[in-house]
Amino acid sequence: MSAKRELVLRITPNERSIRVEEMKDGVTSFKEIALETFYDCVRYSIRHEGVQSGFLPQNCFHVSVSENGDRDFCLWHPHLHADISYFGTEYPDFPLPRLVFRFRVSQEGKVFDCRLGVVEDNPPAEDSAMFVYPFSNVGGFHLCTGNNVLPVYKKTSALANLPGYLLQLPNNNDSFNPQNNKLHMHTGNCSTI
Repeated sequence: MSAKRELVLRITPNERSIRVEEMKDGVTSFKEIALETFYDCVRYSIRHEGVQSGFLPQNCFHVSVSENGDRDFCLWHPHLHADISYFGTEYPDFPLPRLVFRFRVSQEGKVFDCRLGVVEDNPPAEDSAMFVYPFSNVGGFHLCTGNNVLPVYKKTSALANLPGYLLQLPNNNDSFNPQNNKLHMHTGNCSTI
């Protein structure tokens, strides 16, 4: 069983020192340190590193940076139409709900881990309801990009083009789930009925 240890700081405003009391196994020891020493200890233990984002992509509403330097970007896609294809058939100017994209970008500018969701018919806010994209290339919120090679982005601002690029990728049934449609209907493939 480990020994119980407690550390107490006693600060007296009129004095320029701090009394540190350490209690371990019922024994209390005291040490006084200068106020400046305590200040330096706290000041140097806090990291003041900032993140330089550069110009953010248009319609970006969230950025986060992981410890390894990968960055997650969330972009609202305000366009309500796109040219899409499904199993080789083109659907020009296809109507879309309000979409939001989340994707991860490595330090080298490689895009991976694409996500796609639907929000209500307004720009997203902290309390916006989020819905699953109703097409077959999205499972949960994960967007299947298949074997398509995604562009490398050296400029963060150029990521504004990525949602349009992702929407133009060929659609298929790789992530199809009958639970994702109102009638729980299967695709036209007889083997799934």
